[in-house]
Amino acid sequence: MSTVLTIVVVVVVLAGVAAYLLWQAPDFTRRLFSKQPGSRRFQRRYGREYDRLYTVHGDHALVQQELTRRESDRAALPITSVDGPERTRLTGEWVNAQSGFLDDPGRAARRAEQLIGEVLAVRGYPAQDPERQLALASVDHPRTLSEFRDGHELLQRSNTGAPDVDATEQLRQAMLKFRTFFDDLVDVDAKKASDRSGEKVPA
Repeated sequence: MSTVLTIVVVVVVLAGVAAYLLWQAPDFTRRLFSKQPGSRRFQRRYGREYDRLYTVHGDHALVQQELTRRESDRAALPITSVDGPERTRLTGEWVNAQSGFLDDPGRAARRAEQLIGEVLAVRGYPAQDPERQLALASVDHPRTLSEFRDGHELLQRSNTGAPDVDATEQLRQAMLKFRTFFDDLVDVDAKKASDRSGEKVPA
């Protein structure tokens, strides 16, 4: 009899815990049980970009619709690599921006962010709408795009003037994040890039 009573008590407790979680954390339980069949594929491919879109839409089906639309729009674009004079110009501009970090960190970081937009345009991602440009680039570069978004947030934070914000450090980190995306876009080997003299962001 005591065994049966114990089982009943455990069942009641578990039911209570489940009810509490449903009441206290509806967003968590909604995310847990509302995943669409193809969401895992999208999550694996897009990683943090998927998570960012879920934060915006709050619905896996809407995120999948957005990413499917991006993939369809991207397939219609004649995306090219960066070669020849344009590659030389853009990598040279990057070196100039990075070498100016010590004198003016803010200007260097802003120029780095601007150069990424130029690379995207050269490759064929439409430049009229910067956010749409990044959205389409996410199809080809989902992981490093997240690094760029981190860099953008760091750049914005450096401008807040808050007493607890080390602006120079925020900008240094932003440059490193931007560099990851830039290298991916122009297909620069990361090791060779880090070995080039005169290009390192000050530690």
